[in-house]
Formats: sequence, C-alpha cells, structure tokens
Amino acid sequence: MSIARPLIAASLLLVLIAAAWTWWAFPAKVDMADYVPADSIVYLEFNSVGDLIDAVEQSNAWQATTSITGYSSTKSNKALTFLTKAGIGPTDAVILSRAQVALVVVRWNTIEEDSTLRIKPDIALVVETHTSSWRTKATVTNALQRLAALAYGESRCNPTSAGTIECASSQDRKIVGAIDGTVVVIGNSSEAVQKVLEVRKGLRPSLRTDTELLRVRSSMAKANSVSFGYISQANSAKLFSWAAPLLMGKDPGDAQLESVLSSSANAILRGIAWTATPVGGRIQDRFQISCDPAVVAKLQPAFDPGRFDEQLFSLVPSSVQSLTVYRARQPAAAWTSLNNAVASKVGALPAVLFGTILKSGLMSYGISQPAELLETLEAPIVTFRPSDKTESSVLVARLKDKESFRKLMDQAFKATSGQIIEGLEREPAPEKEFTALFSDQYVIVGKTDGVKECLISLRSHAVLTAQTKTNLNPAELDNAAPILSYADDEVRLNTFLTTVLMLKQKSLSPTEEQTLQDKLKPFAFAITETSLNETGIERKTESSFGQFSTLMSLLQSSTSHATNNSKR
Repeated sequence: MSIARPLIAASLLLVLIAAAWTWWAFPAKVDMADYVPADSIVYLEFNSVGDLIDAVEQSNAWQATTSITGYSSTKSNKALTFLTKAGIGPTDAVILSRAQVALVVVRWNTIEEDSTLRIKPDIALVVETHTSSWRTKATVTNALQRLAALAYGESRCNPTSAGTIECASSQDRKIVGAIDGTVVVIGNSSEAVQKVLEVRKGLRPSLRTDTELLRVRSSMAKANSVSFGYISQANSAKLFSWAAPLLMGKDPGDAQLESVLSSSANAILRGIAWTATPVGGRIQDRFQISCDPAVVAKLQPAFDPGRFDEQLFSLVPSSVQSLTVYRARQPAAAWTSLNNAVASKVGALPAVLFGTILKSGLMSYGISQPAELLETLEAPIVTFRPSDKTESSVLVARLKDKESFRKLMDQAFKATSGQIIEGLEREPAPEKEFTALFSDQYVIVGKTDGVKECLISLRSHAVLTAQTKTNLNPAELDNAAPILSYADDEVRLNTFLTTVLMLKQKSLSPTEEQTLQDKLKPFAFAITETSLNETGIERKTESSFGQFSTLMSLLQSSTSHATNNSKR
C-alpha cells in the first residue's frame, strides 16, 4: 500500500503534466478574419494547410501522377503530424502543420501604360504560424527568396528601414514580407503589407466586424471544408461595375458608368461566398451568389428545367473544349425573367445598361434580338467551344419556328457580316463574320471560324455521343441542374503540377511531360452545376484540384504578370 500510493500519485502527476503540456503546446485556432482589413475586396481563408495538402494529395489525379512527380501518394504520418503540431521538429514542418492562412486582395489598381490598361491588385498573404518569431525568421526569409524567384525570376532580398524584408527583381517588381509576433505577412506591395499590420495594431477595423461574413460562413463552411472565401455586398458591386464595361465592349475607367453600375448591382447582390470540400477523389468548389429576395423570386423561370434533347449532342464535336447546357423550359421566358429581375430593383437607365450587358452574351453569336429570337427556339440550348484551335463559341438548338428564326437572323446579318446556309455539307464563306447553319430542325450559329471548326468534326462523325470525354451522360441530363457546364481542364492541371514541381526545383524531360499529360487525361475535366436556391444562385464545380490549381498557377512568372487589356 505504501508503494502503491506514491505510484498512483506520480501517475496522476504525469497525466496532469501531459495534459498541461498538450494544452500549452497545441495552439488554439484563431479567426483569420480578425487579421485582415474590413474593406478587403476578396478574402480567402485556409484554416489547416495540412488538411488542404491532404485533400490535394488524396485526389485521383495526384495519385495517378506520383510516379512522374516523385511526390508521395500516402496519407501523412499521424505520429509525425502530432509532434510537429506540438512544436517538435524542423521549423518549416512545424509551421506547415500549425499554420492558418488568409489571402486577401486589399486594393484593385488599373494603370495606363502605352495605351494599355494594366490591372494590378494589391495582394497580401497572412499566415498565423502559431510559432514564435525567433524561430520563424530564417524560414520566412528563405521562403520569400524562393517565392520571389518563382514569381519574378532572379531577385535580391534586403531588410528595409520599416522593419520589413523586400525582394525586388530587375524589372522593379517586388515581394514584401513582415513578421509581427507569430504572424507573417507577405504582399506584392508595401501598402498591402502595411494595411494588414495596421489591423494588427488596432488602427484599422478587421473583416470580422462584417456580420454577413459570420452568417454566411456559419451556413456554408462544413467540418470537412478546407477553405472559405467571401466578397462583401459592396465589393461584389464594385467588381461587377469594373468588369461589366468589358462585356459591353468598353474600357474600364469611366467613373460615371461604374458608379451607376455599382449602385445598381448593390441593390441586386448580397455578396459572394465560396467553400472547397474534397469529394470522391476530387475537389468540389461551391459558390453562393446571394441576391435580393425579390430578385430571387423573379429569376425562377430561368431555372425551371425542361427535358434534354439527346439529338443535340450529335451536333457537338468530340474535340469540344467547353460546353454549357441551358435547360430552361421556355428560353424566351427565361430571358425575360433575367431582365425583369434587374428592372424590379433599379431605375430605367441602369436597367437599360444591364439589358445591354445581357445582350452582349448573345451578340458573340451574331444574335442582336435575343427576346424575339429565343421565341423561335426550343429548350434546351447548348453553347460550346468546338476545339482548342479557336476561341469562338457556337450555339446549337432545336428550331420551333424555322422561318421566323431565318427572318430574324437576316435582319441581324444586315447590320453585321453574316450568312445563312443549309446542310452540313455546305462550306461557310470565310469572309463572313457570322454563320447560321440549318441542319434539319436544328441550327448551329456563331462566328464563322467556330462553325467551320465544328463542321470538320461533324463531317467525320467525330461527335460527342461517340465518346465519354465530358463524363456527361445524356440519359441522365433530364435530372441534372438547370444549367450544366463542362470544361476541359487539362491545361490547368498541367500548369498546377508543373508549378508544384518548380517549388521542388524539379524539371521534367519531354518524355516525362508527355507521360504526365497522358496520365492526367482521364481526370482533365470539370463539371459545374448552376441552380437557384432561396438565397440566390448556387454554382457547384467538381474538378481534380479545384480553384487551388488556379491560385497556384498565379505563382508562375509566365502568368504572374498583370493582365493586359488593349484599348479599343
């Protein structure tokens, strides 16, 4: 008994010490919205880098290519993960297992250079390392140097008088880093880093003051979600006002036009949210575009699906790069509902502007009177890009009133350079910009180069029904979402993996590159379902690596340059 009591006491003491050490060593999760400015334009958070990496590494595409990339396809070692989360192990491994990350666009700049508009967002990456600064400094400095080299090529890194680290390239492009306690901030400008640091010092309000963010995150983010994104109502409207002029054929920068569009969009939109979740060896990205309740009610006809016509796929080439099926039961009513939804919330002038934006979507097919023309078509309507040889998109539909369609297209083609021909054996005149081709009770309409590319495949009977590239089963489309899209994801997958290999400082031989492409082909597609719910428009996309492949590709120097838009 005298021996047992000390042993029991010692055992209890060890348990208490172990519990205390576990409580102290394992950091509690924080809300990354507390770390970024309240007026951030775009906000993305990743609360477990380890979970994100696991989601990618357990995907079917990743596991199929490990023999080429040299990366492991097995799950992470639980014992090793436990130790690194407790702070035991190499610094980079400890940071990786503990880190929470937020990526924010803090400002959106347009700069005019040589009659070209350069779009340059100020971006900040905020990392809560849950690790002391004395331990992370060397690792962070090394990471900055590697990141600058990857994004901009050869760069030199030096400390600044403001206490930051600045890595600049020979083209005067830079990456700036700062360490504030356990937090690391990396930005593509000093201003982006400074804004985040001011939030840390209490000089700026944080995004966590946005109650809508808290509401939508609690409703959308699930236990197995590996990321969450948010754009506020005001910033959704701002982004729309910047992008909409491009759809209208105008350059951004018209302050008066953007003000009208922004205030109108603000009356319609309620914000945008995003989550990413691993599902069956792929990543599902879910986007919720919240709208005013009155707008949602008026959008119903656009999302009232009818039956799918399998014959349409016999007019889609097997080389198709992207494809969208619009299943609205009454195409003209769907179009009218879109216009009515906008008109119910904005004034006459904004309604006209929004109508112009909607019309621009069909102008690329040579259709100038969408409301009248859609009355002559039956559901569904399919649009697609025939091959990687053309950027032009083509529209295919069954004709309800062939003669009325012909008259409307005759009128449209008087204002543009267009032609109407009949039969798949006819050759479109290349000097005409648009072509409408009748094939029995169906029509193929679009830019002439797109229609010609389509005809090359149809004449050789290389049609979509002859293969399974899209993973779209025509027999199941009657029960699919009101709008269903397919996209060939091969380029994005290859870019993602080559960028990952660049981080590993590994290059592939031409033979290995071809083998990598071959192994990715079975997984190189993305399927998007668009539907209407009580909050607004919901889009769900399943792809091999989700939006992470897009984010990762931005690191490549070839894609990191600002987007150029030539002025008209």
